[in-house]
Amino acid sequence: MSRRGVVLALSLLVVACGGGVEELEPSPLGTQTSGLSITVEDQVVARLPASTGALYGYGEYLPPGYLTSTASYPVILHLNGMGEFGTSPTEADLLNVVTRHGALKRIRNTAQGKAYFGQHQVMVFTPRAATNWVPAEVNAFVDFLIAHYRVDVTRIYLTGISMGGYGSWKYAYEYGSRLAALAPMATNIGAPGPKIAQLLNVPVWGVHSFADGSSLSAERSWLTGVTKNYGQNQSVSVPSAPSTQTYLFSAATHAWTPQPGVDATGNFIARLTVYPGSAHDCWTQTYDNEAFWDWMLAQQRVP
Repeated sequence: MSRRGVVLALSLLVVACGGGVEELEPSPLGTQTSGLSITVEDQVVARLPASTGALYGYGEYLPPGYLTSTASYPVILHLNGMGEFGTSPTEADLLNVVTRHGALKRIRNTAQGKAYFGQHQVMVFTPRAATNWVPAEVNAFVDFLIAHYRVDVTRIYLTGISMGGYGSWKYAYEYGSRLAALAPMATNIGAPGPKIAQLLNVPVWGVHSFADGSSLSAERSWLTGVTKNYGQNQSVSVPSAPSTQTYLFSAATHAWTPQPGVDATGNFIARLTVYPGSAHDCWTQTYDNEAFWDWMLAQQRVP
């Protein structure tokens, strides 16, 4: 048979089998061919997976000037809690879910928040997971952002609340060396125990309410995984909380020192802010505090 005949026969076989090349080799972690079109800046938009090829649907904020610039930008990645798990059928539904908390909430709902993140020239992304945060999937989303947006890879910041706080810790346990800073809040599940070597030299800020039913011990146990990198194997002691306290850990002295209020100052490798009371939502007042964001955006990973 001639070469042309062989090609024709193979083509007919493919048609007869009802398949194409795309069905034979699916993309890793459920990603698809991207149809992403970036045309909006300085406002929050929602993107469904079908329109981007990403594993997650997500909310996006790009600062003013992004579309006409060639610069790379820092990224804040926010992981929401269990109440936000699910699948959105429309962009409008997704937008409402991803702006319930965090930076996107402030940008969408307040002129002050929008001005702050715009002036600081930072991109913000809030993905929506269906049922859980899986470290490899979050990492694939980070790869997606780097591939499709102009990301300053030395300034990737991760924060999360409740189940998203747990997801942030889990991600950091495997991929934390990619981060410039980590800020989990109201984490509801404790740590596995060993030191988190991926967070060596990565500043961490945990936040929790003293009598939150999800347990302050969860945040303290994960933070012990951080301090073990510096020879401190004991959890930070939080005896009581009649008022807000921030506990600061020095990599040089290997010691925790309490300070009144929300303390965002100094080059401490780890810190824990504890609010009095039992509110699970310890994040709103933290995210509303620009000193927290100033701390985060001041951090930069050494390549």
